Amino acid sequence: MSTHPTNPRGLGDIIITARGFDEYCAMFGLTDADLIGRVILDCPGGAGSFATRARARGATVTSVDPEYATPVDAFVSRARRDTLYGNQYTRTHSEYYVWTWFEDADIHQAKRLAALEEFIADYSGPDARYVPARLPDLPFPDREFDLVLSAHLMFTYPDHFDEAASLAALRELARVSSREVRVFPLSDTTATPSAYLDDLRAALAADGIMSELRRVPYEFQRGAHTMLVLDTTDFQNRAAMPTEPS
Repeated sequence: MSTHPTNPRGLGDIIITARGFDEYCAMFGLTDADLIGRVILDCPGGAGSFATRARARGATVTSVDPEYATPVDAFVSRARRDTLYGNQYTRTHSEYYVWTWFEDADIHQAKRLAALEEFIADYSGPDARYVPARLPDLPFPDREFDLVLSAHLMFTYPDHFDEAASLAALRELARVSSREVRVFPLSDTTATPSAYLDDLRAALAADGIMSELRRVPYEFQRGAHTMLVLDTTDFQNRAAMPTEPS
């Protein structure tokens, strides 16, 4: 349910990203309490080090990405190429970025490549930890995960995910979450906030999925310092209620 524009704005086509564990935790405001003993979905998983390090801290993490269906060598090659392409974009569009989390573009490149190497050491192709799938159709039962994370997808690439596709994706992420969904960032790669975030939140509220905007201790893209948090407990409670006989 995504669109495929001929000339998308900003970064362009969706790339495979390689973010480090610390960056991921800052983006989503994650603490040890969010990780230890929790069952977590990371969608899209990309090629970063979050899943490996979170598992070492006691979390059970499933990473989902359609590109995991690609042969391993081809996936790793593309992830490295996309990482360098993303870094080049920050160099040529530095006005869209705040250079505090990363002091400069060279450090950004080095940290992203280091995260990619951690991923490569852990990844040998699809398995129970790395599942090839594409939103809005995830191969999991309802309420499978305590926490669902979604980074740099629907709001990052609005020319690929229009409003309808974004709503379908959010509903699917909520379906598989028993507690909470966190989505970051809420703007695209030209530092433009989503034009239809309020409409999406209203549609989700009509489904029984309440939401809030929560500030996080992270800003790399200029103005991108807030995540969308979906509370799925009431939604799941409604779904679990028996249907009244007619």
